[in-house]
Amino acid sequence: MIQFILNNKIIKTTANSGMTLLDFVRYEQRLTGTKIGCREGDCGACTLLVGTLDENEDIAYHSITSCISPLGNAHGKHIVTVEGTNLKDKLTTVQNAMKDNYATQCGFCTPGFVVSLTGFALSNSEKKYDTALDTISGNICRCTGYKSIERAAHQVCEKLEFSNTKMPLTWLVKNNFIPDYFMDIPKQLKQLHAENSSKKGIKIVSGGTDLYVQKADDLIEHNVHLISDNNALKG
Repeated sequence: MIQFILNNKIIKTTANSGMTLLDFVRYEQRLTGTKIGCREGDCGACTLLVGTLDENEDIAYHSITSCISPLGNAHGKHIVTVEGTNLKDKLTTVQNAMKDNYATQCGFCTPGFVVSLTGFALSNSEKKYDTALDTISGNICRCTGYKSIERAAHQVCEKLEFSNTKMPLTWLVKNNFIPDYFMDIPKQLKQLHAENSSKKGIKIVSGGTDLYVQKADDLIEHNVHLISDNNALKG
């Protein structure tokens, strides 16, 4: 069984771990803000955030292209869609920056940009303009023009200039970057227990970034065992 937190909801599913995370959030959870674009990990329309606990039990977030990420890779983690970044009664700071700078047109790519810039706010990276641009370099817009999006990124950086690095989640909630349920996610992740399962008859996958482009149909109906999270294989 695969267990993880999707936005502020605990998910327990027996779906095939080889299914893409994109298809799971759209078709199984009806979270359609995450868009289907290239299905090759290039356009960023399907961008999600993944939060994992580090060795100090602090949570660290990074963005992924969910069209080439297997569902099994979500096990024990916090997955955030664009719906999961929403505040109850107003726009977030990132959403306001996109609005204020007219950084949307058809809107198809907008969720990916919002998720990426929210991930930038959550990350441990320097809150510099160049770093923000690097963060959205994997997101493609075909109609608005990038200058308005770059101005939105600059506005986000200005808001982050005085962020509290010692209590980042508290500061980000207070300043309307993320909803307050994020504060409880580290505790919830600690409570998720990985369940042992048989590895018989499964496919071994490392990252899957090329395999899910070339042979996605061979994987989506299978269970896969991911070795990308094995600490012994890192560094």
